Amino acid sequence: MAPGAESIEPLAGRLRRVGELLIGLSGSPVPTHVFQILAEQAHAVLPHDYLAACLEDAEQLGYVVHSLAPLSGEAIAFRLFTRDEGLPGRAIRTGRAHLVGELGRITDGAPDLDGVLVRAGLQAALAVPIRRGPEVQGALLFARRSAPYTLDDLEIASLLAAGVSGAFETCRAYQALADERGTLAAVLTSTADAVVMVGQNGLVLLVNPAAHAMLGLTAEGAVGRPFGQALAHEPLRRLFEAWQPGVAELALPDGRVAQASLVFVTTEYGESVGLAAILRDITLLKNLEQMKNDFVNTVSHDLKSPIMAIAMTAELLARTVPSTGADAYRERCQRILRSANQMTALVSDLLDLGKIEAGLEGPGEPLDLVEMVEDAIRAQAAQAESKGIAVSRRAPPAARVVGVRARLAQVLANLVGNAVKYTREGGRVEVVVEAATDDGAPVRLRVVDNGIGIPARDLPHVFDKFYRVRNASTSGISGTGLGLAITRSIVEAHRGRIGVESVEGAGSTFWVELPAAG
Repeated sequence: MAPGAESIEPLAGRLRRVGELLIGLSGSPVPTHVFQILAEQAHAVLPHDYLAACLEDAEQLGYVVHSLAPLSGEAIAFRLFTRDEGLPGRAIRTGRAHLVGELGRITDGAPDLDGVLVRAGLQAALAVPIRRGPEVQGALLFARRSAPYTLDDLEIASLLAAGVSGAFETCRAYQALADERGTLAAVLTSTADAVVMVGQNGLVLLVNPAAHAMLGLTAEGAVGRPFGQALAHEPLRRLFEAWQPGVAELALPDGRVAQASLVFVTTEYGESVGLAAILRDITLLKNLEQMKNDFVNTVSHDLKSPIMAIAMTAELLARTVPSTGADAYRERCQRILRSANQMTALVSDLLDLGKIEAGLEGPGEPLDLVEMVEDAIRAQAAQAESKGIAVSRRAPPAARVVGVRARLAQVLANLVGNAVKYTREGGRVEVVVEAATDDGAPVRLRVVDNGIGIPARDLPHVFDKFYRVRNASTSGISGTGLGLAITRSIVEAHRGRIGVESVEGAGSTFWVELPAAG
């Protein structure tokens, strides 16, 4: 046997047991389990007659002694000890380990802590701090009747304290996770929105109770199965097959309508978990919207005749000029006629919007968007020339889409017309067409101007019905506030997208994406 092996071998065995004990601590989900492992296994690695975990209270006003290997006679007081009391208080206060050969000689001992140990015949004691980073959370206290503790004992005790600290951190993580899961479960159970989540591997990960009422799905029948088998509702299944975020309307099995919002779910580290669909019943909203549209369409239709009569009357009155005050008379008649014409334009736009939203359009046909852009630019040539505005285009030889010609022409007329209308004299307007670059990519249109621009506060609302930017730059420009709302409805009816980027005073870029013709 090598020199010194007699002393090394026992220490090596103790260290092996320390490793096993630390592994046990690392898997402890609750503090009571941590205490139980220490009580059962710590004696094998660090012999003692008394063991306690001394933990600070939440307000850090002191510490409480939790006896894990208690004495048979007098008990340690269960109270809040200050940091100035007892050997554990010294370890907590200084953040260092302390070895004591004669416990009865310490000057900061507490009669109902250290004094109890002394009266029980324990003299050797060891206290090591339990840390959480730079903070001290408490201390482990070992005491025995036999020989004083050694530096090897101190190292082992420090390892145990580090293991306890790590175990407490695991307990906190488990508790936080349990709290989060409980909160999430409460939200998912309480919400009226159906939530279905599919993982990256195509298996259903989550189904909440509302999905049963809306789709007939249950967690027991769906979770863990491929979504193609678990989801009997074909429209929702197709959305998951596409595996793209977005918003869509779905017809539910019982005739109701739901809005499905699909979002990618990722961890805080950016790792993808899957795709979640949140379905909200919008049947009532759709019915209310339909009632509103029906009312607006009915009123608009009924207004056409009286407005036309007012306009005709104003024209007749303008032809009958009185002998005195002719100029003022004509101005009043023109004012009536202008108002009637504005009302006529508004009614026409409202009826037009109603038709688009109701889907009352003919079948689409293959169209060359480049050719249609040229027509739109020619239609605005006179207006642009009168303001000295240069209108140009940048486009490939052709860019094919499928759509209703009259409606897409209306989109181009609105966007190019607005660009000319809201650009100052001598300005520039450019219409850019980008053909689809690969299969599935859209055809993209951009109308760029260096006009008055749109204030940032107004950007989210420019496509809303009747919304108009109100400032000094637009005060003299007429309009119904429906042009861009109509444009958006047409684009969306063609399964496209529309948006705007703008800087006030610098210009605007309206963009449209349309599916390319196959």
